[in-house]
Amino acid sequence: MKFLAIIVLSVSSLAISVRAAEESVEFLEASARRRTEIPSGGDFKPDPKSPVFVAVGHGGRILLSRDDGQSWTQVFWGHAGSDHGLWATKAIAYSSGVFVVPIGWGAPTAWLASEDGENWRHLTNGQTKLLGVKEANGDSTVMPGTWGIAGGKGVFVTGGYMTMAATPDLGKTISTFSLYQFKNDPRPRKLVTHHVGPVYCGDASGRFLALGNDRSTENPVFGNLFASDDLGKTWTWLEPQTLNQHCQGYSGIASNGQLVLIADAAGQNVFRSRDAGDSWEGPFPTGTSRVMLSVVQGEFWLAGAKSRASADGKVWRDLPAAVPGGKFAASDRGTLISIDRQRFNILRSADRGETWAEVHTFRPETEHVHGAQGLRDLVFGYVTVQPPGR
Repeated sequence: MKFLAIIVLSVSSLAISVRAAEESVEFLEASARRRTEIPSGGDFKPDPKSPVFVAVGHGGRILLSRDDGQSWTQVFWGHAGSDHGLWATKAIAYSSGVFVVPIGWGAPTAWLASEDGENWRHLTNGQTKLLGVKEANGDSTVMPGTWGIAGGKGVFVTGGYMTMAATPDLGKTISTFSLYQFKNDPRPRKLVTHHVGPVYCGDASGRFLALGNDRSTENPVFGNLFASDDLGKTWTWLEPQTLNQHCQGYSGIASNGQLVLIADAAGQNVFRSRDAGDSWEGPFPTGTSRVMLSVVQGEFWLAGAKSRASADGKVWRDLPAAVPGGKFAASDRGTLISIDRQRFNILRSADRGETWAEVHTFRPETEHVHGAQGLRDLVFGYVTVQPPGR
């Protein structure tokens, strides 16, 4: 019951207290109790052979497809949740046969992981003691606050508030790095950031970048960009002059393994880096606006009312008119899957986006939830095939 007490106390003392005041004590206790039911990990043995899609949304909703996106099964459900709280679920990452889903924002965070897509456990074995995670209060299943997560070379890297974290061995060891180290950095503004999300730049560089917003009142810039060349252990605060001078906020960052793209806040322009974030070119007009950035089979897609695609970030082409808004993932067969936070279904296309079919729909919980309840992220990868009857 130690974890339950920690969770309820933390929930009432963090930013979600206004929401929590509207919710019953019974709801909060049930929500916290559900977290204690999740088994520990630390002993994952991935043998990635079977292709799958995995999609996630608030409440710890995890959906799995084993047949190239034709049918979907809800393999995990935590508890009704919203944009802030114990079950806020916004992201998923895949690397080397393991999927990791952070849950919790504005409340203690946990990392759920699976090597078979069906069984989900804490990524950690529950023994690792982390530094700089005040919400943990001695509970080793509580991870640093996580807004975004990225995977590469079997390493998972997270960011959220002012603590970056990384695990190179599937939760056996977890390192943390505090961005507070840059508080007194000698530059014309102080580091005031939030919503820090990492991206893996590809095996050629092996670099992780992380992008967070900029809340400084003196000399504000588009955002704050950080780089790690040691798989997330330590970070450098970059000063990209092209972005600072010409990028008006940002709406997304993505890499196809060779290029990194950042879309400005309106999605009307993008900036690209060919050296994993050291230098930037742009702005390059996209011919659209109010879009979401994804990578589809090496191409950058901006999906919205008018969807566009580019292989190099400079030259953009129209996508089929039928392409929906939202996020995309592609299978090894070229099948496309689309989700969106504002709708409660999954769409599939087998012809490069010319036509789409609804392949799954769900009804979100309506009690004690706030914010968009549609699916928030998805990824394609390979899982370990479990023996029959397991």
